[in-house]
Amino acid sequence: MSWDQSALADGSRFPFWDDETRYTRAYHVACANRVADDSNPGTPARPFKTIGRAAQAVRPGEKVIVHSGVYRECVRPTRGGEGPKRMIAYEAAAGENVTLKGSEVWRPKLRESRGWALGRRGDSPPIWMADLPRDWFIGYNPFLANNIFLEYTTFVSAWSQDETRRLQKRRGMIFWNGKPLTQVLRPTHLASAGAEGAFWVEEPGSRIHLRLPDGADHRDIELEVTAREQIFAPDDRYLGYVRVSGFRMEHAADGIPVPQRACLSASSGHHWIVEDNIIRWANACGIDIGAQHWSSDGHRPCGGHIVRRNRISDCGICGIAGVTHVDGTLIEGNVVERIGWHDIERLYECAGMKFHVADGMLIRRNVFRHIRHACGLWLDYLNRRCRVTGNVFADISSFAGGCYLEVSHEPNMIDGNVFWDIRGEVWDKGNPRADISGGHGIRMDSCENVVAAHNLFGKIADGFALYMSLEQNEREVGGRTGLCRRISAFGNVIVRCPKKILFGRTDENRSDGNLFDNGPDNQSFVISFPQPRSCQNLKGWRQFHGFDGGSSVAGLDVEFDADTLVMTVTPSGKMSPPRMPAWRPARFWPAPGPFEGRDWRRICAGRSVSLKFRAGPDAASDWIATALSEASGC
Repeated sequence: MSWDQSALADGSRFPFWDDETRYTRAYHVACANRVADDSNPGTPARPFKTIGRAAQAVRPGEKVIVHSGVYRECVRPTRGGEGPKRMIAYEAAAGENVTLKGSEVWRPKLRESRGWALGRRGDSPPIWMADLPRDWFIGYNPFLANNIFLEYTTFVSAWSQDETRRLQKRRGMIFWNGKPLTQVLRPTHLASAGAEGAFWVEEPGSRIHLRLPDGADHRDIELEVTAREQIFAPDDRYLGYVRVSGFRMEHAADGIPVPQRACLSASSGHHWIVEDNIIRWANACGIDIGAQHWSSDGHRPCGGHIVRRNRISDCGICGIAGVTHVDGTLIEGNVVERIGWHDIERLYECAGMKFHVADGMLIRRNVFRHIRHACGLWLDYLNRRCRVTGNVFADISSFAGGCYLEVSHEPNMIDGNVFWDIRGEVWDKGNPRADISGGHGIRMDSCENVVAAHNLFGKIADGFALYMSLEQNEREVGGRTGLCRRISAFGNVIVRCPKKILFGRTDENRSDGNLFDNGPDNQSFVISFPQPRSCQNLKGWRQFHGFDGGSSVAGLDVEFDADTLVMTVTPSGKMSPPRMPAWRPARFWPAPGPFEGRDWRRICAGRSVSLKFRAGPDAASDWIATALSEASGC
């Protein structure tokens, strides 16, 4: 059995499209070829040396094929395609490893650091200094530019001193053996830095002071230093019908948004296909596909992108971002992991993926995992007809939670996902008495007309599995405030979650047909408005609020591996399934959670089942889980 992952939240079909171009010419780039030169014609025998040269030559209906090598350049496409049958493509040659880097190799002649108080003690490691080559930084020096753009002042008054200091650091990064050195804000912090090494930037951004990593030889050191803001991004905005396939991109020295100027940027363009790339170690954002800024021209063609089968990791703020202009975009089969290391979640732009004002986005079969100080997916205000389906959210610590839908009035849907090991964060890190907050599986704030169905929630220790609040009840968007109404929660499986469901209000909301484990449920169901809060167990939840009358409770042990995407479900014995409500839409399948019918019948019979979730680049089916094995239950 399978379910349809191609419909949007309002039941309409997603407008799929793809590259239909019959390419009439291919320009070849091969930096490692001894005859490569940008004065060549770009043929296989006489290739270009740089991708930038090919970008100047390529026309609609033509492509650029890039061969093995490391390309230290920022590619600036000069023109876009003319439609699905007249695209421009940039692709790595089949079977070849092509890496684009925003960094340069630095073999500095180190000398002992002088002129600064370095916080040394008797056993402190030596501190060195060296000058960066000035010719790397024509027009842009990330070691001079602060992390945050000066125009971003929206939340400054709420930040702690520690958060503000992080934003004052420089955008530049330094790597040794593929790992970053830690940037410190003051020279006195260098001596106490850890074994991974550290650096401090002396004004005006051309001299670096270094505490080398343990094991590094100062007499023969090779580092990589970020020198470019972006790696693939048009200078001219609004280009359309561009395909970028098969590259590795890393070491972008982009600033913390907004504006969004990511490692790979569509530069406010439309109908891009970004596929099969590995994007890592961006200072801020891996990919941006929106308008880049809230004040951008809203009358240009926008959205319609396809972002699929990419692996995005180790970005300081966000994996994939889009400030508006992302309508009709397909995000599928991506893995987004280890995002948020700047630890500045109260910037409110930190997430594995974050989009604003999205209409008709389909976000399916992605993996969000190992994320810190950032939520998994954030759909920020006035989203409509969006669907989040068949994704895995695992090992995430964030006050925003696994999936956050914010102040949206029109229909949206979150179904068939796995939320596992979601934890909270300290909200105000400048306050030593601050408690951990957030860490919800699904968080909705002042939303309406949302379906949250057939998800599995497990090991959510700090927050609620389903948290549907009225916290921003005075925020006006779209001409009015949100009311936390017409939210339907059904067919969900909730295990190892002390806090299960919170509604901002009772009226016009529905919850039924869910499955809960038989763990403690004291005050695990909450209605927060009107005051005082109503905190109930399941019995009181049913009796006083009329919710979950057809839901069931069972002994159910679940384990999930975020790396292998394998889940083991072990029932304590035979179990009765929940009774699905009559108001449930007909298009949903009968089994609760993201389980296929056959697997669910085995679980109900008291038998253990191991399932492999088909999300990420290998996903190609409308069903999320495949049975790996089964064992006799008790």
